[in-house]
Amino acid sequence: MELKDLTNDKLFARYETELILRIRNHKNLKNVVNLLLRFKNYIGDFPPSPDLAKSFLAQYKGLKPHTWYNYVGEMRRFMSWYGEKLDVKAKLPKSLPTYHEDKDVEALISVIQQKKTHKKVILRDTLLVLVGWRTGLRRAEMANLEVRDIHSDFLIVRGGKGKKDRPMPLIPSIVDKLHKFIADMKPEEKVFKLNPVSLGMKIKDFAKRAGIDNFHCHSLRHKFCTDLLEKGADIRAIQELMGHENINTTQVYIAVTDKRLRDAINLLDSNNKQIVPIKTIHKRLLRIRQNSPAWMTKLDEIAKSGKNYIMHIDGSTEPVN
Repeated sequence: MELKDLTNDKLFARYETELILRIRNHKNLKNVVNLLLRFKNYIGDFPPSPDLAKSFLAQYKGLKPHTWYNYVGEMRRFMSWYGEKLDVKAKLPKSLPTYHEDKDVEALISVIQQKKTHKKVILRDTLLVLVGWRTGLRRAEMANLEVRDIHSDFLIVRGGKGKKDRPMPLIPSIVDKLHKFIADMKPEEKVFKLNPVSLGMKIKDFAKRAGIDNFHCHSLRHKFCTDLLEKGADIRAIQELMGHENINTTQVYIAVTDKRLRDAINLLDSNNKQIVPIKTIHKRLLRIRQNSPAWMTKLDEIAKSGKNYIMHIDGSTEPVN
């Protein structure tokens, strides 16, 4: 039977089966199913059409750019599956992760250490921040972390995004604290004994008390990634550690830590001088020697010296001592 011959109940039920096969993340699946249920209720007994889809989407134009982008994408996929083209475009704005200094994370830990009550959870809450900072685990991944997944100098992330497992090396400063914390726990116990929402609320509360704006659990993950990039880690290795399916997701962080931009700006503070290797000077002189015979003598002098020179804006040179 053709899709357009089906009732809306049967049509949307069939598409939900397609979604179950396509979307692995349960939360994402639930969100898409709910969106299409709203569309089904919106059109009633009328068959889906581009015009109805447009008027439905128009209700959500004021949503956050990322949500709007997802809504448009899912509606376009549904209409394409149905055999209709939905001519609505949504562009995801380029936004960078919020950058935080080491002192911001240290301020969170300081707030935890100064607790006047509930002192028994000081070690747990400190580890919560340290593990997030030094492993980049997602909120749900930290909440689901079990004792049996922590080993001598690494842990195993179970059921990460896309239901994928991955290993995560641990730095020595965390290993000792973590093993001490779980020493009396059973293998199947959750390490932090917090659900994802509670875990996230704790981090936000610590940040609020530390006077840090726009800091949440995912900020620790951003910090982990930017720290690795700043220290020169390989982008492919970072992708694996972060559990990113697409390298483009990891490359977003490069814009925050791009050394080329810093080097370019530093030229403004170079007093119009630039240290140029001898080979570069040699090439520059060769390009102009036909019109400036006097440079031939200068070229021979520089080539024989084997030294580095400063080249000024006017083309004059002086040796670097």
